[in-house]
Amino acid sequence: MFRYVSNLARLTALMIVALVATACVAAAGAAPSGPASPDPSTPGKSDRIVFRVSWEGGFVPPEILLGRLPIIVVYEDGRVITQGPQLAIYPGPLMPNLVERTLSPEALDRLIELARDKDLLKTIHYDFPGIADAADTVLEINVDGESYRVSAYALAEAGVDVNAGPNSQLTPEEIAGRAALSEFIDALTSIPASDFVDEEHAYEITRLQVFAGVAVVVPDSELPGEQPAVEWPLDDLATAGEAVENAPTDMRCQVLEGDDLESVLPILQDANSLQTFRSGDELYSLVVRPLLPGESGC
Repeated sequence: MFRYVSNLARLTALMIVALVATACVAAAGAAPSGPASPDPSTPGKSDRIVFRVSWEGGFVPPEILLGRLPIIVVYEDGRVITQGPQLAIYPGPLMPNLVERTLSPEALDRLIELARDKDLLKTIHYDFPGIADAADTVLEINVDGESYRVSAYALAEAGVDVNAGPNSQLTPEEIAGRAALSEFIDALTSIPASDFVDEEHAYEITRLQVFAGVAVVVPDSELPGEQPAVEWPLDDLATAGEAVENAPTDMRCQVLEGDDLESVLPILQDANSLQTFRSGDELYSLVVRPLLPGESGC
């Protein structure tokens, strides 16, 4: 017996489980980032990003990159959006768990001053020889009308002191720079509860990026239990949205909002990452990524 599921969906499910297992690594600076980028148009004040930590690159399947989200984003109005706890099960939920809180103005000012004190208001990249296929940890900072980007290759994998001896391939400035980046991200991802003015709550999704690819047949023995396809309630996934350039398989991307989002969100929230969706005469698997304030999709 055979059942439909895409390699894309199976890989995404495994990645979700891996994210839970590496939560302590993420706190050290290894933060997954999404494909969406800050909207080039001038956003409203509340949508202006002050700090954003993300992963870029790394030896992962291209499909995984589609659903990557930043580990933390801090906005000018104090809003902080992070990835909350996720069930360590296979298959995991299709939808990510995003949570939101609001910093006090004083706490945000302290974080900005901490970035200054650690000499992070600059644009620089720190390499690390000897480690292959790792990701760059990227900290983006926007303050006083200026934008900065500090990144380090294999920050979590290498640690900050592993190459600090007399035979180090890094300069003292590079070692200090990597340490400052790691320490700041540690502070950013462990903000004390007293610095917030509200309770943690679910991030309200208003725009959702949906990537759809035709499901492929795999042996039934590889899958945990029966899972019938769900009828897709919107336009045919074969033509909706636009083709994804340079995708390893034929995929299309669309951004859902308003009534369309309202009609599919309950379905997606009940689905797991191996769920297939029937649209027209085909079965599809999806990768979904909530768009954060100030991001553009597709």
